[in-house]
Amino acid sequence: MVRVAVTRPSERAVETEKLIRKWGWEPLVVSSIELVALSIDPVIVLSKFDWLVVTSAAGADLLWRHFEEELREVNIAVVGPRTAAVFENHGIDPKLVARESVGEGLASELSDIVRGQRVLVARAKKARAKLVDMLSDVADTTEIAIYDTISPTDKTWLKRFKTLLEKGEIDAIIFTSSLSARNLLNFIGEEGMSRVNEIIVCAIGPVTARTLEELNVKPRCMPAEYTIDAALDEISKYIPKE
Repeated sequence: MVRVAVTRPSERAVETEKLIRKWGWEPLVVSSIELVALSIDPVIVLSKFDWLVVTSAAGADLLWRHFEEELREVNIAVVGPRTAAVFENHGIDPKLVARESVGEGLASELSDIVRGQRVLVARAKKARAKLVDMLSDVADTTEIAIYDTISPTDKTWLKRFKTLLEKGEIDAIIFTSSLSARNLLNFIGEEGMSRVNEIIVCAIGPVTARTLEELNVKPRCMPAEYTIDAALDEISKYIPKE
């Protein structure tokens, strides 16, 4: 049976496994990052801002837990349909869902809309600076880190991936972020990286693809839409039909 690995936080494992099984493949969700929620300063009051910018589904989840109904008091802009879906599940429709599922794409679409307004960007502690830099050029922009991403304390799934890779029992892998790629590839070492280049490598997003190339891993495909569903569809083009 075809086995497809995906780098995902453990919190997303079940839904990811279901998506892979729909294709008749065996899933292996590799938790190569761990999400750690950070406390939000009580001085942050959403009603003081015109816009809230959210870049991930994990961030959207944390914001709902903290602010709940206060989220209805601000215009919300998000990166990606999965991030939008978190808010929609609570009856909140984001005012803007970026056509490009990267921070720069969202900033480009927002720049003219938020000019001169107050913008709150809530995201990961280690997020790239580009989004905030672009918005700061046109708006009064505040950034808060609502979670951190660290190497997982439990290495069980990293070890499982390495073992199966060495046995030749992994057919494809989807890398969902730069950090998850770095953590996994650092764990398996140079020999493991050479083995990864022998399987189907799919990168979600150009930033992840560039990181892989910097680490000498060549992505074979990158979906136009930056979702697991779209990545699986791309991988299917390389899997021999039975």
